Amino acid sequence: MKKAKYWIGIVLFIVVYFAEVLFIDPHIITGNDVVDYMLHSTLTVVTCIAFSLAFGLKDSLRFSLKSCGEGIVAGGAFVAITAFYLIYYMIKAIMDFGTPLMETKEIILFVIAIFIGAGCGEEFLTRGVLFNFFRSAIGNTKAGIITAMTMSSLAFGAIHLTNLHEGVNPAPIYAQVLYAIGIGFLINAIYIRCGNIWLCAVLHAIFDLAIMNYYLIFRNIGLGGLNNCIVEWLGPEAIILKGFAITVITFAIGLFLIRDSKLEKCIERYEKG
Repeated sequence: MKKAKYWIGIVLFIVVYFAEVLFIDPHIITGNDVVDYMLHSTLTVVTCIAFSLAFGLKDSLRFSLKSCGEGIVAGGAFVAITAFYLIYYMIKAIMDFGTPLMETKEIILFVIAIFIGAGCGEEFLTRGVLFNFFRSAIGNTKAGIITAMTMSSLAFGAIHLTNLHEGVNPAPIYAQVLYAIGIGFLINAIYIRCGNIWLCAVLHAIFDLAIMNYYLIFRNIGLGGLNNCIVEWLGPEAIILKGFAITVITFAIGLFLIRDSKLEKCIERYEKG
């Protein structure tokens, strides 16, 4: 019965989530794309927290400085790559544009929106709720945890299909869906190791900002310019293949992070929780 309630929770959550997506248009709340994105994402975060608390998974929301350190160490490769791209694109943007075309107050609002939306919104949705609910429903075994990671990562990739719009080249978005599955799996492994969803939200947001700052902040082409960011990052040639390659590599790193010697301690934490 205990596991059954989580399957029920998954179904209820999916129904509520899609109801929000279908009946609350994120583009007509204020008329400002960034503000509307932030407000709609805030609703998603509130919904995720409510479901976690209602189904007895309050430990999935825990925060501590110690777990932050554990997550940074475990996710050293992801942290290093994020730092590299953040510095690289910042230098490139300064050399090409000098100062950002986006105004300072808009930059602040944009950064907050990315933290709430891409960071908290997507992490609480896929890792905070879907992973933890699938894990609790299947069981705290290695097979159960990897299955839950895979299912939540597939969902993480799928939600990026919302970036498809009329008149937009779909290839970069399909590449994003592919590499998001792998990066989601890697972030999930970091989350398992540290148990700190807030750290994962911050790492996720910083990674996105590292990729976005050149076009969306310095060039100020708006959220509709996401395609350009992806092409700038991956290059225009064989972009789908590159997205797939990133997924293979990040899946391998993620599996390494939850190898038996490390996973045993994590399973003990889940059992105590």
